[in-house]
Amino acid sequence: MKVIIPGGTGQVGTILARAFHRDGNEVVVLSRKPVTAPWRVVAWDAHTLGHWASEFDGADVIINWPGAA
Repeated sequence: MKVIIPGGTGQVGTILARAFHRDGNEVVVLSRKPVTAPWRVVAWDAHTLGHWASEFDGADVIINWPGAA
């Protein structure tokens, strides 16, 4: 299962990403400030369309968890 978590680098998003990843799912976190993680973290700004938009292709689950702008 492919899980996309926009804004998922905070505490709750990381817990969710870790749980989905541990269960063998493909996890993609979209972040304004990408960090190194066991899952993919892709840069985005949430305002302009960019290469990050293609991450939604084939997604089974999207958990919209954006933080402060």
